[in-house]
This record gives sequence, structure tokens and C-alpha cells, in this order.
Amino acid sequence: MSSAPGHGVICARLLLPARLVLPSLSFQYPLKLISSSVPSSKCLTVFILSYGGGLVSNDKIDLRITVEEAAKLCLLTQGHTKVFKQKDPSDRTTQTLTCTLEPRSSLLLLPDPIQPFAASNYKQHQLFHLPADDTASLIVLDWVTEGRSARGEHWNLSSFISRNEFFSPPKGEGLAPRLLLRDSMVLTGDGEAGRLLERMESQTVFATVMIHGPLFVKLEEAVLEKFRDEPRIGGRNFDNRGDFKKDDERKGGVVWTAARVRGFVLVKVTGRELEEVKVFIRGLLLLGGGTDGDGEVVRKFGEGALLCLQ
Repeated sequence: MSSAPGHGVICARLLLPARLVLPSLSFQYPLKLISSSVPSSKCLTVFILSYGGGLVSNDKIDLRITVEEAAKLCLLTQGHTKVFKQKDPSDRTTQTLTCTLEPRSSLLLLPDPIQPFAASNYKQHQLFHLPADDTASLIVLDWVTEGRSARGEHWNLSSFISRNEFFSPPKGEGLAPRLLLRDSMVLTGDGEAGRLLERMESQTVFATVMIHGPLFVKLEEAVLEKFRDEPRIGGRNFDNRGDFKKDDERKGGVVWTAARVRGFVLVKVTGRELEEVKVFIRGLLLLGGGTDGDGEVVRKFGEGALLCLQ
């Protein structure tokens, strides 16, 4: 077991013919890991938690994950990851997640959103190392909300940085891993109350969904097809306001885009209400299935995989 504060280790393994186990599961305060999987589960499930329901100033989380060959792992949380205010100018709350996926393995990282409180300073870095044969599959959801709106907090954070990077093995000895995709979000308060809020254009949540791998080919195509079917400026009669009103009612206050980028499907979603964004993302992840309406994610990982979107 790692002895450093905030360090954790997860290893997911498939024991033939069909038993999924966690040979390694360790953590140190302020990180807490809880496994809720049962032998009959479609995947292993681990909840990533923090004592006290959030991360305080200068907390540092370092989580190392290995998903061995053909294993299936789902990582969830039990509520928003709260980030409390920065107490000292030299303090920064950080979370680092490093995940290695072996051939034919699969990972769902579907946490509840991060909720940075006023005057908080937070940096998150998530690295994913994919196998050389590109047979691993994963879905990563990374999202952030405006803060404690009930207490009048609306993007009053000091700094929020989230970076996701995906690598494949180097093509030669002594070379560095090849970067496949890097996605970053940087939000910075400028010291003047309300200025960051003004730039947010009334949006209260921003989300990124990253999809990759052979297990989710149908889902990727369904998401891109749904985006292609969205009305475009110039594709409607501007005099017919009823058509646009119907589109707004159907999506609520959600604005989104999707594209295929270097073997990934990258989806960006924002909205005025968190619940609307939840419903929309859940609808996306239920695409790509058969006539039962469950979609690939539920059929292959179980309904519990979408806990954060309920």
C-alpha cells in the first residue's frame, strides 16, 4: 500500500473465463476508494471519494490505475467533487490520475461534476496510456459547475485547470510516448467580482465527453449522426420561428458540438441548468444500441455506470 498522503492504486483484472477482480485497491487520506462490485457484475465499479465530501486547500490526490487485458472498470463518484477555497497563496488543490489500459480492456470514467467554490484554486491532470494495438476502449466525462449557486457563487473561483491527455506507446526504443489527444479547460478569475461570470454567457456547466475504442464504434457513429442532424444556421427558414422554438424545447438550454479527432469522438456540452445537461449527456450515452433503447454503455457495463447522470 502506498504510504504517501493522497496516493491510491487500482488494478482491475479478468480471471478466465469471466470473473473480474481487484487484486490491488489501496488509498491514503484524503483519498478514499470503495468497490461496490459483485461477482455477477458486468464490470468492476470503484467510487472515488474524499473525506468530508470535498478537497480542501492544498490537498493533493495521485491515483494510479491499471486495467489489465480484457478487464472492464467503471470509476464513479458519489456526488459533486467540491473544491474549497484557497487558504494560502502558495496552496493549490490538485488531482492527478494516471491510467494504463492493456489490450482489449475498457474503462468508463463517469464522475459527478467538479464544483469549485469561491476563491478556490484547482488543477486536474488525467493521463491515459493506450496499448500499441489500439484495442482498448474508454469513455471519459470531465465537467465543471459554477459553484454554490444557493450561496450566490457563480464562477467566483480563482483558478480552474483540467487537462486530459491520451498516449500510445513510442514507436522506437528511447522515444517518448506518442500524444494522441490533449484536451484542456482553463478558467481564471481576474480579481474583479463578476467578470468571469460575464464571460460565461449565463452558462452554469461545461462538460467534455471523450469516446474511443472498438467497444464504442456504434456509439461514436450515433453521436456524430445526431450532431449532423441538428439544425444549422441557413438550414431553416428564419421567418418560421416555430421550428427554432421546437428545437429549443427539445434540447432545453443545452448547446453542444461533436467531432472526430485523431481516433476519438470529442463532445463539448454546455447549458444554463445542470439537470438539463445531465439529461442530454445521458441521452447521448444511451445511443448506439439496439431496439431496447439501452445503448452500448448500459448493455456492456450495466445501468449503474450512468449513476452520475441520474
